[in-house]
Amino acid sequence: MTLFWLSAGLLLAGVVAVLSWTLFRQRGEIVDQVREQNLRVARDKLRELEADHAAGNLDDDAFRQAREELERELLEDTSVAEQRVEVNPVGRKLGAALLLLLIPGASVGLYLWLGSPQLLEPGALQADQRDPHAGGGAPTMAEIRQTLERRVAEQPDDAEAWFMLGRLHAGAQRFAEAAEAYAQVARLTDRHPQALIAWADALAMTQGGRISGKPYELVKEALEKAPEDPTALWLAGQGAREAGDYQNAIYFWRRAEAELADQPEYVKELRGLIEAAKNMARAQGVEVEDPGSAVDLEASVTTGIPLEITLAPELADRAPPDAPLFVFAKAVDGPPIPVAALRLRVRDLPAEVVLEDAHLLQGGRLADHARLKIGARIALTGEPTAASGDLQSAETVVETGVSEPVKLVIDQVVP
Repeated sequence: MTLFWLSAGLLLAGVVAVLSWTLFRQRGEIVDQVREQNLRVARDKLRELEADHAAGNLDDDAFRQAREELERELLEDTSVAEQRVEVNPVGRKLGAALLLLLIPGASVGLYLWLGSPQLLEPGALQADQRDPHAGGGAPTMAEIRQTLERRVAEQPDDAEAWFMLGRLHAGAQRFAEAAEAYAQVARLTDRHPQALIAWADALAMTQGGRISGKPYELVKEALEKAPEDPTALWLAGQGAREAGDYQNAIYFWRRAEAELADQPEYVKELRGLIEAAKNMARAQGVEVEDPGSAVDLEASVTTGIPLEITLAPELADRAPPDAPLFVFAKAVDGPPIPVAALRLRVRDLPAEVVLEDAHLLQGGRLADHARLKIGARIALTGEPTAASGDLQSAETVVETGVSEPVKLVIDQVVP
């Protein structure tokens, strides 16, 4: 039974990821989260190793070897380049919140209602070989949609099922049907602001992306209930601009900018929209007032840690040009697993690079770490972890806000 639920959980995570991509298309920049997942698994493994070591099940040498193997696997998993998808941020927080809150519970509920949980009991499969769910393949999206359509027909007050149906319709670009489903969600949730925004977004897509008309009215209603919601503010600005109300468009976008202060890429896009609105107003001889930005964009951008990496001349003949060079950063007070890493080649030396937020293996920002321990290693065996004969630098502890380049000299041979 435990194995079943573990497998189901992994499949559900995959479904959420796929639906998230559908929701987030045309919104923002999404970075692949594989590295974060690998780090989470590695941390769990490290805790298990530490527990075994403390209990005496592993001696010091075995523990050190297992820990180094874990570090090697993690660096291998995270040495690939990130995957990025350029999208538009409208609806980003709405989709994430509703997916996290509704889809897992609804999926389990659908299985308990439509599936065969009794088959999880020992011997149940032999007791009923005729069960239509036993041994079948994974359902197609069309079958899932039909199941949800049956569900809402039989239980029209199931808001979760309506929401999932709306997501499926939107993913298939059936925006009219998606809007109808979201309208039911709004009805069943006392016109919750997030439901109103989803409804407005789907309706806008039926109009070629324009917010004017019913979508704009829904967005303004959502703002009355959630005046600080950045998605509603962004859409409201778009609706005002389409109506020629450049003044309110600027007001809405400045408020959205303040709510998205920790996401510089969105702030920049909003500022571009604001400047465009000003130009449109000037072209029509309209005077508009700009309250100005409350966001210090320079302060919100992490410049990274500049690094200068060189190879000692006396070791140059021991390092083939194509040998991999790993640069890694570890927490000063924490597990020995890297929190950031990037990969170069010996032929890139001497190198001037910047360790940036994008190199963090678990996501987040460099500013989340007060200090980091940084080093570089030429892996002659191709393995990220230290092996006898590899060439490496000393590990240097630096403040994350450092502006002067950190000099890493590869001048040591691993014994």
